[in-house]
Amino acid sequence: MSAETARIIRTRPSMVLLLLGTALPLALGVGQAIYRKVSSPAPDLEGVATAGADIFAFVAALTAAIGVGRDYQTGAIGFRMLLIPRRGRLLAASALGHSWVAAALAFLAMLIVGVFATVFGGTSAPFSADSVAAMGRSVAAVALVSCFGAGLGYAVRSATIAAIMIIVLFWLAPITLLIAGLSGVAGAASAANITPGILVGQAVSATPEPGGSLGPLGALLLLVIWSSGVLLLAALRLKGK
Repeated sequence: MSAETARIIRTRPSMVLLLLGTALPLALGVGQAIYRKVSSPAPDLEGVATAGADIFAFVAALTAAIGVGRDYQTGAIGFRMLLIPRRGRLLAASALGHSWVAAALAFLAMLIVGVFATVFGGTSAPFSADSVAAMGRSVAAVALVSCFGAGLGYAVRSATIAAIMIIVLFWLAPITLLIAGLSGVAGAASAANITPGILVGQAVSATPEPGGSLGPLGALLLLVIWSSGVLLLAALRLKGK
């Protein structure tokens, strides 16, 4: 896994995308901390560290999916299979490598925002028990969707198709289903609540979306199921070639 992690870090497009994705929650968290401090004499800075965590999770999944899909399109996957002949081990190393890099960046971003909010706001609220728990769930969610993205890349073997599927599952499908639910379509809101994008938001905020009753642990469990299912499909495809 260490060699795969190092390879991912050395891959410039992947790291550029991840670092750009990291900048967004950093900016959102710092911006929220400043706004709350300026707009209120007694600001509530709890939870600012996880601002934008769901967006970064999307970027992490997209990066992993595109990275693996690009290996197939450029032919680099053949060389990697020579280095790691056992394809199950290759899949595990890739999924864990992507999840480790993304989770580490997510944790670093949340830590920086938390420290900034603590110093700027003069309060320990950013590191309260609830805030730390939310940070832990955020890191877990980022790791899981990174595994999901890597598995999807192996399953479809195309960076373009994998990217489209990530966008659909994280944004287009839940938005469409939520709109359908508001229009009175039975079960649409409940279906939206089990899409990866909504699940990440629920895991981070611990607040069920309209039409659903999932808690944070339930959301993380469903993310485990999503990731496991895609990785199983990827393993079957690798076994077939």
